[in-house]
Amino acid sequence: MPKLVQVAAFTAAVLAGLILWQRLAAGPAAAGNEALEAKVAELEAKVQVLDDTRQIERLQRVYGYYLDKKLWDEIIPLFTEDASVEIGGRGVYVGRTSVAHLFKDVMGGGKEGLEYGTLHNHMQLQGVVDVDPGGKTAKGRWRAFMQVAALNRTALWAEGPYEIEYAKLNGKWMFRKMRWYPTYYVPFDKGWDKLEAQRGGASMAVNKQYPPDLPPSGDARPFPEVSVPAFHYKNPITGK
Repeated sequence: MPKLVQVAAFTAAVLAGLILWQRLAAGPAAAGNEALEAKVAELEAKVQVLDDTRQIERLQRVYGYYLDKKLWDEIIPLFTEDASVEIGGRGVYVGRTSVAHLFKDVMGGGKEGLEYGTLHNHMQLQGVVDVDPGGKTAKGRWRAFMQVAALNRTALWAEGPYEIEYAKLNGKWMFRKMRWYPTYYVPFDKGWDKLEAQRGGASMAVNKQYPPDLPPSGDARPFPEVSVPAFHYKNPITGK
């Protein structure tokens, strides 16, 4: 457990102990210490948010490590049954079965795991996680930096932000809605400054054999175009 969570949990436990001690020492007259009880409840709520955030951040990082090695059978259980996923301009895949087709068949060519001479690094960076009131849903924004290659055939750089919605089911956080926006998706040897003919490459192609359930949203516009995916959070200073 991270140190901040440990400190908050310890403080809440101490206050709860003080309330119990007062009740035992003073009898019914001490039972109405509402201010102290409210403080304990407040601290307990904060501890829960901190722990939920920690679990969500771990979920995202675990997903990234599975994605690196094309471990689709490990990735699919991380999604809710009603999940939806849209990667670039490939269209929206709705429901866990369709999400499995997107990862395993569209992105993985129907194969589980990396083959010799392939690279599929997907680093999960700059996470901003916000747990919604009630603690059953949450939102996150992350940045994926990618290195994708097949020996003697192709090598790509790619990068872009995720906007993600999470749901807590049976005490466990899962992905409910995932969207990745490509900032660039370019050949390694050409770089992102010579992208005019590339325009997102495979990340913008709709698969005909395993088509999406819904068409592409249309708001993924890779470099040289400019798009700013909507932020799920408010500016921490202005509140806008």
